[in-house]
Amino acid sequence: MFNKKELRFERRSILSAAQLRAIEKFPREFFRLMFAEYDDGIICGLDFTERDGKIFLTEGLLKLGDAFYFAEEKNLSEMMRGLHDGVDYKFVLGEPQRTAEENIITEKISLTAAKLNEKIGALEFGRFRQTSIKLPDLDAEDLSKEFTAGSRLNLLNVSFSTRGGKTFPPYVFRALLKKLERKKFPTPADVALMIQLANFGTASLHALKIYVEANETSWQDDSREKIFKSVLAATEAVVEVSLPEKKSAPKKIKETPINLGGWWD
Repeated sequence: MFNKKELRFERRSILSAAQLRAIEKFPREFFRLMFAEYDDGIICGLDFTERDGKIFLTEGLLKLGDAFYFAEEKNLSEMMRGLHDGVDYKFVLGEPQRTAEENIITEKISLTAAKLNEKIGALEFGRFRQTSIKLPDLDAEDLSKEFTAGSRLNLLNVSFSTRGGKTFPPYVFRALLKKLERKKFPTPADVALMIQLANFGTASLHALKIYVEANETSWQDDSREKIFKSVLAATEAVVEVSLPEKKSAPKKIKETPINLGGWWD
């Protein structure tokens, strides 16, 4: 059975409890159904950008279990200040904090910097050691080195949510798309991945596995870094395409009348 509710607001009337419940329920149910098959992680937004030498995490939508959180823009460079001990850090989510005011319950989760070996936070938003770092250069020739260098914010373990799992954030895929667009002789798998990234900005890990193996490259998924290296190796692969053999049309035999000879010749 399908149903649709319409709210009618009479002029100068006061909203009833039933109307308010219908208004409140609609967005929650919409998000729940829309992203039911998605894993925990970034649903949209929460992208990384650099302005005036500072790194920002933009506003966006995050999924944790059955709950959805709206995030405001965050200055990551500001959060790195004072961390000069040479230890590896990661941006993670802190503990939820709940407040209630005028019957409105607000739950907030702050982004915090924690040491890499601390087992806190289910989701990660970048790793760093130095405090004066930059985002990886999307046009770098060696993307493996660029995305893992100590002078860069490491984004390989940031989880972007897709149907059935997690994948790399769009920033990583923008670098891959640029690399593929520079490839002189792209394979059919290269073209398919470029179309996917141009249309949607991301690709699931399952799709990446299909791409890597289609380009006759070994798929390694022991870690996010190994997955990334497998994809990079596939982007550099040269695959010979075997065209089907063209069969020539059968030759038409010209029929010649046979003279058998005889008494009537």
